[in-house]
Amino acid sequence: MKLTASFAYAKRCHFRRLSALSHTARQFSTATIHLNKDDDSANVWKLTQEDVFRYWKGYLATRPKYTDAFYNLIYNYHVSKAQSNPPSFSIAHDVGAGPGQVSAKLAQRFSHVVVSDNNENHVNYAKRFLSTTDVAESRFSFAVAKGEDLGSKYPPASADLVVSALMFPLMDTMSALRSFHAVLKPGGTLAVWFYGRAHFAELEYAALCQPLLDRIINHHFSSVITGGNPEHTAGWKHVADGIASWLDYIPFVEEDWESVVRHKWNAKWTTLGFFGNEACDFPVEPRSSVTDKEVVIERDDRSLWRKNWNVGQLREFVEYIYPFQEMEGEYVKPLWAQLEGQMGGVHARRAFSWPVVLILATRK
Repeated sequence: MKLTASFAYAKRCHFRRLSALSHTARQFSTATIHLNKDDDSANVWKLTQEDVFRYWKGYLATRPKYTDAFYNLIYNYHVSKAQSNPPSFSIAHDVGAGPGQVSAKLAQRFSHVVVSDNNENHVNYAKRFLSTTDVAESRFSFAVAKGEDLGSKYPPASADLVVSALMFPLMDTMSALRSFHAVLKPGGTLAVWFYGRAHFAELEYAALCQPLLDRIINHHFSSVITGGNPEHTAGWKHVADGIASWLDYIPFVEEDWESVVRHKWNAKWTTLGFFGNEACDFPVEPRSSVTDKEVVIERDDRSLWRKNWNVGQLREFVEYIYPFQEMEGEYVKPLWAQLEGQMGGVHARRAFSWPVVLILATRK
């Protein structure tokens, strides 16, 4: 019995070591993070070619999938505001396209999709990803470009739709709006959306589990956000303030835009950010530019984009929120152990939903 027990213990330790080695192998090199304390770059989100394919694969596997119903909100709005009959579905821009999954969906409705990102490695990944779809490659074009510069790179009034998924808080607000306004046709649609970290959707688990998950995520983000130079701090404060505002800070002036609709899901019981105020070494200050002519629609839907995850799958989600370092640091180990227990054990699956905001506006 002692030999058997010793063998079982050694086997468990062996698998733990393998698991730890496997997890370490998936971590990203320090060079992948460009808005860190020693970097004066204004780019919050940047990966090297070495890491980009592994990162985006994990990202796509752990993020929510946008539903047809979500895209139809955009398409139906576009049809209702169109100045042509039939409405034009000719050219769409996917700004900050990342891995290209939004571009793939847009190509199901639009004749041509411009796939742009300010990181060449991201664009290369999107090319590879989109080549695996059943959409002809000729229906995509690619550009390494900032969203703020699209208005100077493409013909004015040439696009029917511009979408910015998850990227707008990282941009210069007014420069981006001017750029999008320039490239859109009169009557064209701007769609900006953002979602935050996963939230425990079941009430009996949310109260105990969500604070533990938030502490883990905030710890990882704090190592990236805090202690930087003034430019670093200003960049992250812009991001944090905008997200905490549920994108209400984005101003749509009447001279340029009309028919603004702001859709919000789960705003009453979630917060929008991937990180909370506790991750920041500056005050987070939400602000609003919403006017009384805009429409705000709020929905409470705990099944929105639902995921049923065990603690291992939840770890994967946290790993691919951002290319963090030291995912298994001493601070988070007891938090993960406590969270595993509160979730009901290593194999127990809990339901997760998401905070989401979608803004639709028509170019005058």
